[in-house]
Amino acid sequence: MRSKLIRTTLRQRLSPVVVAALCAVAGVSHAADESAFATAGEVWTDPDLPAAPQVPAAMSAAWDNTLAGVYELALRNDPVLAAAEATYRAGLEERRIGLSGLLPQVNAEYNVADVDQDSDGAFAAGAQVFPNQTESEIDSDDWAVRLQQPLFNLNAWFTFRRGAELTEQASATFEQAQQDLITRVVTAYFSVLRAGANLSASRAQEEALAAQLDQVQQRFEVGLVAMTDVFDAQAAYDTAVADRVADAAALDVALELLSVITGQEHTQLWELDDAFPVVDPTPDSMEDWLEFAVTNNVDLDVARLGRDAALAGARAAASSHLPTVSLSLSRTASNADIDQLDLISGQNSAFERNNDTDTIALSFTMPLYSGGAISARRRQAYAQFDSSSQLVEQTRRNVTQLTRAQYINVKRDVARTRARAQAIISTQSALEAAQTGYEVGTRNVVDVLIAQRAVFSAIRDHANSIIDFVQDVVALKRQAGILTPADIIELNRWLTEPEPPTLSARGTDGGDEMGY
Repeated sequence: MRSKLIRTTLRQRLSPVVVAALCAVAGVSHAADESAFATAGEVWTDPDLPAAPQVPAAMSAAWDNTLAGVYELALRNDPVLAAAEATYRAGLEERRIGLSGLLPQVNAEYNVADVDQDSDGAFAAGAQVFPNQTESEIDSDDWAVRLQQPLFNLNAWFTFRRGAELTEQASATFEQAQQDLITRVVTAYFSVLRAGANLSASRAQEEALAAQLDQVQQRFEVGLVAMTDVFDAQAAYDTAVADRVADAAALDVALELLSVITGQEHTQLWELDDAFPVVDPTPDSMEDWLEFAVTNNVDLDVARLGRDAALAGARAAASSHLPTVSLSLSRTASNADIDQLDLISGQNSAFERNNDTDTIALSFTMPLYSGGAISARRRQAYAQFDSSSQLVEQTRRNVTQLTRAQYINVKRDVARTRARAQAIISTQSALEAAQTGYEVGTRNVVDVLIAQRAVFSAIRDHANSIIDFVQDVVALKRQAGILTPADIIELNRWLTEPEPPTLSARGTDGGDEMGY
């Protein structure tokens, strides 16, 4: 395919630069620059993607809970991809259907008949009129073979060109669905990790505030603090419990959304390693990403091919005004056995009748008037082409805007992750100062509670910014048209198996048994 060859060439030329965006995230070289899109009936997977039995022993038991394992499950079970593959197979036939109008058309016929015929009348011979009354029985069989070959038919030619463009569009649309599957898998997987990180922060905050509440109650019992401090600590603890319940429910919802893609339930998903690097995209230039996206974005490919198909359809409709020339060859044969009884004379006659015909014909057809239908179809087809052309421009603008936005988001995520890492240190220092001040009486319990919430908010925000970074890099590569299963492999290498859930971590609020 022309568009795919262009995209492959540019991938090979820029792979050390542009494709390094997510590779820099992973900290390792890109395993496969080339996309490995499947043909119909095959599972779309990168040749470097290991199957479950081939993974290291430490990972094989929980393979379905890794990102690569989830992706493999999605390849087999995702109904959206399955529907896209079926549509792709249907689209492959468009070219063949269009080609059929240029190729010879051969038809064969065979008929068998048994006819009983009664005739009662008269015939004239000079001035004499003679009565005629017969009974006939005719057994016949006829066959014919006809071949017709178009010699000049521009409508059929442009219909073929339209079918070829629609087949190209079907391939690009299937490629679009495959890239979208990677995006959906990464988004759903890391949404679960996000919900798990939020739940872990909420649980840690709840435990810290429970300990703070116990401490305040003890100090109240010995007369060191007022009852208002107990109320403040109790209110903060109750809010933390509510937050933890909400985060546990959000984790359950995220797991359900992941199950929609894979078709099975998941428990302990593997988590990002603490050493996972968050770095600026490479190349660090928005214009480079924009140029590459406008050339390689698969959404633009689909729109452009749709426009080309519409143009061919418009030309086919316009050529319906033109004459067509075709050559036809035919051979027919007819055999009949006739048994005829003359009821007047009583004579019975039996004879055969055979007829063979060979025909060569050159046909010229010129439409003169069809009630305005040909002109109406031509205007309709060109209006559809105009619509497709505008859709290409709209898609180009959307791709440009989304690429700019995703590039800005990635740059923002990098800066925000670094700032939030520093915020964790700062809020922890502030908490220690507040606790010390509370011990010596210079700060009140509200100051301590506020500082504690700030620490856990900073931890939660830092974890969320890393997940935002991963999802935004994948979205940026999707816009650039370079998203492949190799990106799943790179991310999967940065996953680590979570600690098994402890009894204290288990609960009845849903999601706690995940071990986050």
